[in-house]
Amino acid sequence: FDQVYESVAASLSDDRAVLLLYSLMYSNHKFLNFVLCKSESDVLLVPLLRLLYASQNWQPNHKYMVLIVLLILSHDALYCANINTVSLPNVQTWFKDRPVGSIPLGSLLVVVLIRTIHMNLRMQDAFLNSNCLAILMNLAPHLSNIHPYASSKLVSLFELLSRRHFNLTNRINGAVPEGE
Repeated sequence: FDQVYESVAASLSDDRAVLLLYSLMYSNHKFLNFVLCKSESDVLLVPLLRLLYASQNWQPNHKYMVLIVLLILSHDALYCANINTVSLPNVQTWFKDRPVGSIPLGSLLVVVLIRTIHMNLRMQDAFLNSNCLAILMNLAPHLSNIHPYASSKLVSLFELLSRRHFNLTNRINGAVPEGE
């Protein structure tokens, strides 16, 4: 499986490679176990995060495929724990939101997922947001060594969702007119 893994990881800029990765992981449990046991998880995860980061102008089905692959990976507790031990020294070549220096892979995953949620709030794609939140939920018990930027993004997501929940509750109860 090593050559297949390396080839797919090197080709992830092509959406067909993401589909192939999904198909292999979904239909072949031995391949999935191979991927989950790889010690260098950044080889596969960083290209997927890079794709998701640059996916603003993509069709939704391309985003879904990347998210479903991430969701499959996030179901494994050991994998989720291990990605927090991998530190990425330089993601500034493609991550332009803010200089982060060295960042744990798990924290980068959190930041890119929250960025995807924020970008998607304008389009209101419930499936996309549900998948992002499901991945975050799977990661949550295993997060450690969280980068300060990732923790601030988590807090801002909580604030945003709390405000939306509060406003929706008030609208349902008739406390706030719908125009406000």
